[in-house]
Amino acid sequence: MVLTRSLSNSRGTKSKVQTVINNKIEIYLERKYRISKSHATRESYRFIVYRFVDFIQIQYKQDFETFFASLTKSDTDPIGILDEYFTYLSKGDRPLANNSIRGYLTIAKDFLNYLGCKIYIEDIKQRFRLPKARHVYEEGLTKETINRIVRFANPKLATTILMLCSSGMRISELLQLRIQDIDFTKNPTTVLVRAETTKTRETRITCISSEATSALQDYIKRYKITEHLFIKNNHKSEDDYIQNVLTTRQSFERMLHHVRSNIPELNKKSENGRNVIHFHALRAWFKTQVTDAHQSDFAEALMGHKSLKLVYYRQNDKARAQTYLNVEHSLTISDTEKMDNNYSEMQKDNQELRGIVDSLSRQLQNLERRIGV
Repeated sequence: MVLTRSLSNSRGTKSKVQTVINNKIEIYLERKYRISKSHATRESYRFIVYRFVDFIQIQYKQDFETFFASLTKSDTDPIGILDEYFTYLSKGDRPLANNSIRGYLTIAKDFLNYLGCKIYIEDIKQRFRLPKARHVYEEGLTKETINRIVRFANPKLATTILMLCSSGMRISELLQLRIQDIDFTKNPTTVLVRAETTKTRETRITCISSEATSALQDYIKRYKITEHLFIKNNHKSEDDYIQNVLTTRQSFERMLHHVRSNIPELNKKSENGRNVIHFHALRAWFKTQVTDAHQSDFAEALMGHKSLKLVYYRQNDKARAQTYLNVEHSLTISDTEKMDNNYSEMQKDNQELRGIVDSLSRQLQNLERRIGV
């Protein structure tokens, strides 16, 4: 059986783990945070470590404190523990994908090393092989598919999707935006992505389309937003803030899942078991659209890829704005622009038809005068 415990429930497990182990886990997680400087990484490690703790307690029918005490004994086989954990992750009712198994085992090995159990990769290779990471090609989203999702989504999710598609932001960056990070006075509307919310820990500025701007303005008015756009404003500490972001992320994942479930033909999974429609796929769509319409350097700079930001910021504000405006049509999801163009064409055709009708009417009048009708 593979546990599917949520993060909040994993935290509930902590009450069952003795204080000494609990402290060791938190110190381990804090060390990981100091290295990565990423709250998301720390919380991912937290989830995986507590899942490993759950496995130990179920597999060995003892609490983790007792298990920890046995690690120092000569009869404990840490490689055997990882071997059993590998079987647990890959052969259960809901086996994980190879990439996930590698990640879980790597963190479990690292955690055991931290606890004093020296494990070397060469020893692991003699007992079992880690599954090879699979690089699965994911078919890119189309504008029509995204448009269908937006039409089925509630205003909050629809606004999020339009902003992601036109900005190249990560979902974690977008969820931490404040209203003061948006400059509606600029054309196009600009978004300040603060350093503390980014993966690279560098501030950058991106833009959103006029379509996303309209949706965001309506959203702010509808939900009476005064500070944070998407997360609650009631956090009193850093831990509260982190939990707030994670809870909001889970809420948005559920909203997207609900939309997928109501469109059966879009509720598909790729070869690696991942849903074809997910938030990161919108970021990939942005990159493709901007690259096709302009060039990859501009797309990567807006997305916050370090190596190409200098190229982008060599331009002045006016030039950067104009470059974005030149590709904005490729980032517009709805058919409004197409409908406007069609309407203009219809008006032009109607004017031409009126001219033909007027000309025929005059010819008929002249003919009637000639024959004396």
